[in-house]
Parts: sequence; structure tokens; C-alpha cells
Amino acid sequence: MPTEYIVFTKDALIKGNALKFETLSSLLTMLNTMSSYNLPFDYIKQEEAYVKGLTPEKQLEIVKKYIDPSKLYYVVVGDAKTQLKDLEKAGLGKPILVKL
Repeated sequence: MPTEYIVFTKDALIKGNALKFETLSSLLTMLNTMSSYNLPFDYIKQEEAYVKGLTPEKQLEIVKKYIDPSKLYYVVVGDAKTQLKDLEKAGLGKPILVKL
């Protein structure tokens, strides 16, 4: 995984925390979540430190631990006439065509 994607994701997660303090309602929701899950008062700082400390190797370790591609469902939207054959060749299992 290219480093710029990792940096972008880490920045997005950390900067996204600002939304938790943007309005009184969002602040109350964040505090309620912390209270409900008995999180420490410095939970946000701990979370940010954790995200900042993630290395590509640590991220890969976490992915391998929690994500099993054989148990994932993929939702693909497109023109079945032009895409279904290639999707079958992808090796992700037999596609199920759903027509709406």
C-alpha cells in the first residue's frame, strides 16, 4: 500500500475528530459515547496517538488479523452485459445477479 494512502487515511481520521467538537449536539454525542463505553477522559488523545503511531507493517498485521477476504461480500454495480464475464474471472466466487 503506497505510503501516501496511509498518510491520507491517518490525517482523515485525526482531522475527523474535530467534527466531534463542532456543535453542542456532536460534543454531547461524543461525551455520551465515552460515558456509555466507560472510555477515559483523554480517549480522543489516546486514539490520535494510536493512529499517528500506526506503521504500514502494523496496519498490515491488523488487516491480516481481522479481515478474511474469503468471508467478504462484494457489491458491484454496473452493466451486467459488459461486466459480468470479467467479474466471474476475478476469482471472487460466482457472482449473483440482482435485477432491480
